[in-house]
Amino acid sequence: MRKVVIIVIVAIFAFALSFAAEKSFPQFSTKDLSGNALSLDTILSTGKPVVLTFWATWCKPCKKELRKFSEYWDNFDTTQGEHPYMVVAICEDGPRSKGQALALAKKEGWDKFMLPYDNGQKIKRKAGVADIPELFLLKPDGTIIYRHIGFNPGDEKETIDKLEKLLEEIGQNKPIEEKNKE
Repeated sequence: MRKVVIIVIVAIFAFALSFAAEKSFPQFSTKDLSGNALSLDTILSTGKPVVLTFWATWCKPCKKELRKFSEYWDNFDTTQGEHPYMVVAICEDGPRSKGQALALAKKEGWDKFMLPYDNGQKIKRKAGVADIPELFLLKPDGTIIYRHIGFNPGDEKETIDKLEKLLEEIGQNKPIEEKNKE
C-alpha cells in the first residue's frame, strides 16, 4: 500500500512539473486564406507577442472571440508605428468553405490579422488543440504563457490582462484608453 501511495505522489509531482515547464508553440508552415506562404518563424520574426487562436466560420463562440479581439486591437494608439502584438487566427474550415472564411474575415475586419489556413488540421493536431476556439498567448520567442479553451463573453478580459502585463514587461505601448487615464 505504501508503494502505491509513493508511486501516485511521484506521478502527480511529475505531471505537475510537466505543466510548470514553459513550452513553445509547435513550428508550422502553411498558407494564409489568400494563398500566401506563412510560418510560425515568419510570425515570430516580428519580435512581438502573439495572440493565436483557432476558429471556423461555423463556430459562434469563435466569431464572438474574434470580434472582441478586433475591438481591443482598434483601441491601440498606432500613431507612433504599428501594433505592439500580433493576432493570428488559424482557420479550421474545410477546403470548400475556405473562400467563405476569407469573405467573413474581410466583412468582420479580421483581415487586419494574420489568417493562416490549417489544411487538414495539421497545426491543430501538433498543438494538441482540444476544441475551438482555443487560444494561446505567446511570448515573442514562441513560448506559450497562457492557454484557454472555449469562449464566453468576458473570457477575453483574462487574455487581455495577461497580454497587457506581457507588453508592459517588454516595454510596449498601451491601449488608447489607458494612455488617456495617465
